[in-house]
Amino acid sequence: MKGKKILISLGGTYEPIDSVRGITNKSSGKMGLALAREAYIRGADLTLVVANVSVEIPSVFDVVRVETGKQMNDAVLRLVPHFDIFISAAAVSDFEFKKQSNKKIDSSSSLFLNLKPATKIIRRIKQINPDIFLVGFKAEFNISKSEIIECARRQIEDAGTDLVVANDISKESCKFGSDNNEVLIVDKEVLTVPLASKNEIAKSILNVISKKI
Repeated sequence: MKGKKILISLGGTYEPIDSVRGITNKSSGKMGLALAREAYIRGADLTLVVANVSVEIPSVFDVVRVETGKQMNDAVLRLVPHFDIFISAAAVSDFEFKKQSNKKIDSSSSLFLNLKPATKIIRRIKQINPDIFLVGFKAEFNISKSEIIECARRQIEDAGTDLVVANDISKESCKFGSDNNEVLIVDKEVLTVPLASKNEIAKSILNVISKKI
């Protein structure tokens, strides 16, 4: 990893409904930060694109702060041409509002939210930088191992990812915000990483990346 330029996105995006309310997810940024720390130890040149997180980001890292999915996408698209590796660990919203209010919506009546699918930024990365090593993350909920692998390989086919880290967040020890995880690292092969700390998971992921680049 020494001298490699690595871009890592982390955290959960926030999509405003009005001036005070919004929708988000429970991503903590712990996995992304664990990857950043391990890559830093291995000598990588790092930049982090950080959405909403529950962890403190050390000042040693070069950080671009974002909040919404669009801001995340804009920042990543601007940066990816200059990097060797992009690890897309952020939980970016799958939906965005067709229209949002710039004032607080009156809470005295029913509210219907009109959402549309958000642009999948990961599908544009290889178009911009064909040589980048692209790592995607795939969080699924209460499905079988074979289904998780199928979802990961579908992302590889659709987005051109070189590697996908997939897991089932329905498991009590692997929920968003947990300190531990168990993952499948998927490309042509499947590496099963049993329950371990996210620091240990990060080492396993970077070991695989190191062998591939």
